[in-house]
Amino acid sequence: MIVVAFDVIANRSTEIGSSQPNSHGRKLWNMLFPTYNGRICLLVDGVDKHHHELVMQWLKKEGFKPGSIDFHWETGPDNRLDRVRAIHAAHTRIDWYVDTDPKTVAKVIKEGIPTLLVTVPHVVRPEWDQPRTIVGWDEITKEIETQALKNAERTWRET
Repeated sequence: MIVVAFDVIANRSTEIGSSQPNSHGRKLWNMLFPTYNGRICLLVDGVDKHHHELVMQWLKKEGFKPGSIDFHWETGPDNRLDRVRAIHAAHTRIDWYVDTDPKTVAKVIKEGIPTLLVTVPHVVRPEWDQPRTIVGWDEITKEIETQALKNAERTWRET
């Protein structure tokens, strides 16, 4: 069995129903799902029982079908560790624990459970951050004419 934290497959927003799927998490899910015959337990924390149906709708809409789901309203590394321990006790063996939180992964490693830390950095390259100036058509035309004149002058002198 594999235990996957919800944050691996979704970029969480304040409202769980409006969370966007994570494309890298989806690829990982699609690689693991057939290998483990769908034996994936999805760990969803920070969700009260009134929002369980929203999570179920989100999973159906996005095409994720876990073998089981562990809902819990508390959040944080210690809570996730407690949930992993409970799942481990119920299923006797966890092949992998997959999460995006390094603190939780460190705690689960100490339990002797193989873990996978998923990191998808959202780094903005410096050139993307700089405001770009749009060059006007007049400036482009003027530059083309200037370059054409320079080219003509160069070849004019050779003859």
